[in-house]
Amino acid sequence: MLIKDAKNSTMFPDCVKSSNSNSEEASKTVNEYEDEKKTLIPKITFSIKKEDPMMGYTTRSQKAMKRNSDDVLTPEVVQSNNKVKRQRIGKIAQQDIKLTKQQRPTPEECFYAVKSLSKLHPYVVDRNDERRKTLLESCGMNDSITDAIISTMLSQNTTDKNSKAAFKTLKERFYSDSGGWEAIVDCEDISEIENAIKVAGLAKTRAIRIQEMLRIVKNEKGTVSLSYIQSLTDEEVKTELGRFKGLGPKTISCVLLFALGRKEFPVDTHVLRISQKLGWVPSKSTRNGAYDYLNEIIPGYLKLDLHCLLVEHGKRCHFCAANSKPQFPPSDGSKLICPLKEVSTWKGVIPDNVDQNFVKKENKSADTTSVDVKKEV
Repeated sequence: MLIKDAKNSTMFPDCVKSSNSNSEEASKTVNEYEDEKKTLIPKITFSIKKEDPMMGYTTRSQKAMKRNSDDVLTPEVVQSNNKVKRQRIGKIAQQDIKLTKQQRPTPEECFYAVKSLSKLHPYVVDRNDERRKTLLESCGMNDSITDAIISTMLSQNTTDKNSKAAFKTLKERFYSDSGGWEAIVDCEDISEIENAIKVAGLAKTRAIRIQEMLRIVKNEKGTVSLSYIQSLTDEEVKTELGRFKGLGPKTISCVLLFALGRKEFPVDTHVLRISQKLGWVPSKSTRNGAYDYLNEIIPGYLKLDLHCLLVEHGKRCHFCAANSKPQFPPSDGSKLICPLKEVSTWKGVIPDNVDQNFVKKENKSADTTSVDVKKEV
């Protein structure tokens, strides 16, 4: 069932919500749309049963849009914290949304974001090119996958600088070419592991989780290496790693993307915030819900660059940063000219003159940003 937004004349599936229209207004828009439904969509074969307990709703009016009229609406799949419910609604969203005029973000939007942000942060794409090269040369060798999993666990809720320092110290003290990470498995004093990674914070929790994971793998596989996940499918990797404490959906998604080279789109706090600003997901989206949705819709060949560019841009752009306070603003006190600022108003259609106009304005910002990065990295 589709709902037509009266102000924007845009059609949306009834598995998405708005935050401003009440149930009476929602019923009205549904009735208005009924007259046009036959000409726009000859046959609708999918519907949501009123008594379906998995949906968490009882009437169609409760499933109506309840967001600001100037926001771009997306499926309810991104708003649920319940994994089973999210998957169920996600399947419904994927079926119903095919009946709409447009699903966001469009491939054009994703390509524009990558192209424009690459000009502003060219070093990000350069790093990714190195990652792609390294992945081809080392994936599955020298225990690179186990290294990647441990370093990703250390990167949670801390800065890149601190997580890299923690991993470097941990590897110096507990890794050997002959035994790999055996020293962590055999370590009887957990405080030794804690001291090695204390710079990353939450040292006790991280130390226990890393050791428990490696001990389980050693007992089951006879080795501390997790390189065996390389032969698993994406879903099998998610199931296998998901049983270890400290490895949530975002962390596992990062492992799939960076360690295994899979077409994954992790959603961290920067990606979520910017996606909300662009209207790709609702403002109340959960991070896991946004991941379920965006990972399905973003073109695979753009996922690595788009993810990394959004993370970097979220740290440097006043418009896209949390509370307009970027972590690494331009050192000269200026503000970056954000190429994403108007994206939410385009409704998925990129204006013909946008890219050309942006190129003329952004060159100076790109040069300034590159200089700043060289000082910080």
